[in-house]
Amino acid sequence: MKSLHLLLLLPAFAALGAPPAAPTKSPEVPAQLPPQIETLQPGVKLTLLAEHPDLVTPTGIAVDKSGNIYSISCHTHFRPEDYDGPVHDEVLVFDANGKNRRVFYNKTDATMHVEIGPDGWIYLAERDRVLRVKDTNGDGVGDVEENLATLDSVADYPHNGLSGMSWHPDGGLVFSLGENFGKDWTLTAKDGSKVSGRGEGGVFRCTADGAQMRRIARGFWNPFGLMVRKDGEIFAAENDPGSRPPCRLLYVVEGADYGFQWVYGSAPVHPFVAWNGELRGTLGMVHPSGEGPCAIVELGGGVLIPSWSDHSIDYFPLTRKGAGYTSERIPLVKGSDFFRPTCMAVGPDGSYYLNDWVFSSYPIHKRGRLWKLEIDKAKAAWVNDKPDALNDDARLADDLRTGKAMLDTNKLLQLARGKDAYLSDAALTALARAKWTVEKVKQLPAQDRLWAFVALRRFDLSDDQWVSAFLGDGDPEMRFECLRWIADAVLTKFTPQVEAMLSDSTLDYHLFEAVLATWNTLRGEPAAGVTNPEVLVERIINPKTPARLKGYALRLAPATHKQLTVPLLRELFANGDSVLSQEVVRTLVARNADDARVVLAEIAADESQKTELRADAIVGLASSTKAEEQVLLVKLAAGKEGSLRDEARRALRYTDKDKSFVMSTTRPVFDDTAAWLKLLDALPGKADVDAGRRIFFHSKVGLCATCHRHSGRGNVVGPDLSLVSKQGDRAAILRSILEPSREVAPQYYPSQVKLKDGTEFIGIMLRSSNTEVFRDLTGKERSFPQTDIVKRTELKTSIMPQGLAVSLTDEELRDLLAFLTVQ
Repeated sequence: MKSLHLLLLLPAFAALGAPPAAPTKSPEVPAQLPPQIETLQPGVKLTLLAEHPDLVTPTGIAVDKSGNIYSISCHTHFRPEDYDGPVHDEVLVFDANGKNRRVFYNKTDATMHVEIGPDGWIYLAERDRVLRVKDTNGDGVGDVEENLATLDSVADYPHNGLSGMSWHPDGGLVFSLGENFGKDWTLTAKDGSKVSGRGEGGVFRCTADGAQMRRIARGFWNPFGLMVRKDGEIFAAENDPGSRPPCRLLYVVEGADYGFQWVYGSAPVHPFVAWNGELRGTLGMVHPSGEGPCAIVELGGGVLIPSWSDHSIDYFPLTRKGAGYTSERIPLVKGSDFFRPTCMAVGPDGSYYLNDWVFSSYPIHKRGRLWKLEIDKAKAAWVNDKPDALNDDARLADDLRTGKAMLDTNKLLQLARGKDAYLSDAALTALARAKWTVEKVKQLPAQDRLWAFVALRRFDLSDDQWVSAFLGDGDPEMRFECLRWIADAVLTKFTPQVEAMLSDSTLDYHLFEAVLATWNTLRGEPAAGVTNPEVLVERIINPKTPARLKGYALRLAPATHKQLTVPLLRELFANGDSVLSQEVVRTLVARNADDARVVLAEIAADESQKTELRADAIVGLASSTKAEEQVLLVKLAAGKEGSLRDEARRALRYTDKDKSFVMSTTRPVFDDTAAWLKLLDALPGKADVDAGRRIFFHSKVGLCATCHRHSGRGNVVGPDLSLVSKQGDRAAILRSILEPSREVAPQYYPSQVKLKDGTEFIGIMLRSSNTEVFRDLTGKERSFPQTDIVKRTELKTSIMPQGLAVSLTDEELRDLLAFLTVQ
């Protein structure tokens, strides 16, 4: 249930402050709580077995071989001071029909999960420990308790600690840990084996009696839902996306890094955080799940995942794709706001049982339900019959991870560089086992040297010899990986070198972001990342900062920051540095204010300035209504300098002062990408990448930056397009412009929200609890109490408007495509 995550229930909590305290009063709950269940696929039946007061605010659930249902009633999750229920959580037992309720155990707190273990043991996951309980005298009550793994940390937030559990077919226990509110932690197993971390979530395994514990994978927010199939393959439902929606369905493999680290803050961008495999050596999602999943269970060749915030249960068929998987989301059950499924388990007869938190309040509220879900496979053609068999790529990946396959180094490096992320990951694991020396790595070609270095991260991040050897490497990507290593391992011994890099005027923008993020981490503020306004402004006004780096900081800083006054921007422009001047102009454009346009008009009219700066300045005059600035645009539109003339005409578009915009009447239909490419390629002259960039950021034409970020500027409503050229071919990028709703990644489906006051809102949903939080079309977060929302509908279309090409000339579309595809 959103990891039972209160993360942005309160606005102050979003800024990584202290966890909220329990409320003094219990929440007000409506008298009527109709679940309004609707089944959406044939062969699906949902039956209510039990409800409050027999069970309340239920979390974990498990079913034994006899069909007895073990369900946790949580009485300690943000427990109000006036709550008059049991002091501790209850592990309840119901028969297969939801009757004959009894209490098996009631001595645990913040209890998230339950699993049926061997030899009569019942396994429980509390926030800070995994334990097992046994009834040794046959009275139906657990009387012996053993700790298997204990979490030691200063954080005690109720549910971002230990949570999911599942049994491996070899008898081992697999369990998960959430991000622990970003605090350092040490996990100690019964036999004394230990694993430590600094806030990132992980998946672990140990023996059934708590021995030989190790971490399987890292880089999670909160893999609350955890499942191990009979073939040993592991899948997780990532419970919370923070500011990086969506929640993730993950295929978990040994040794992998899934990219997330809470310590780097909640900003939607950070150079050392990946959510979908954006960083070398990280894996992304199989598919977005619903919002706030707490469970994942097997069904045929796919998985069922309940969604707390979407009030739904969805099916995800798993289809082999190379060494990994792909999927789609098939909705099965939809309920009202009072249907909030949490954990789920399968019974011996193949039926599924799920708990329902019922009400949106995170503090406990004495409501809950238990449901039985039945799937008639004879009617359910949407179910994959069985898991896909191992293909050659998947088999090779498994053999590389276990060491069964022995490939030479060149072949492993080739696989590491390849497009199959799971084969690449397996090759990195194999490369990490090789006996590397600094000299051996240095002798490799640049691209192989880089991937060998990434592989070495898996061995020991505290081994700083590799960073020492390559921090001064001539390849900026190698230096980026060194900085990432320094930050991830918090290698403070490199602080002088990193601080020196902050004055290195030869840095490119990508490397500057990495240096800034590393420096913030080493000085004890990792969450400052590259988006902290005060840090950025300090770099801009600091006289010791090289002009080029001031420009990079200006690119990242909010254009309307109170210290970034127009007089200061004038002063920075007068410095004369090409990068700084360019960023000053673009910041003035982004301010969209009269005083900024005065300066832009001066630059646009100044024939001594570089043409590119003048063209950028003209873009900022597109929204001007001042007569003198309109006159200037008309004059420039009649000039001989092509780029200035074109920009002035674009700035005047849709006014009575520009008659140059003529739409072609012989264009192909939008779904014929090949014909469009042929049209664009047949145009005279060459594409202008700089013009394409200006179109991307234009306030009247293009409008791409309204929703998309590129190279540090723009908004984050849709995906960051800085690396789009590496993720799709030219045809695919053009297709996404022509048909934005043809292939929309589910994480970018917008929601249409109808409010009580009659207004409507469209935005990308970020998270949901008592308050639903969205990212609006300007990139800002907006929150609405659920009591103010009449209806929320997920739209299966792109938030990007149709018909962008209609507002562009053929040449402009070619220029925009060139900008997006240049590497």
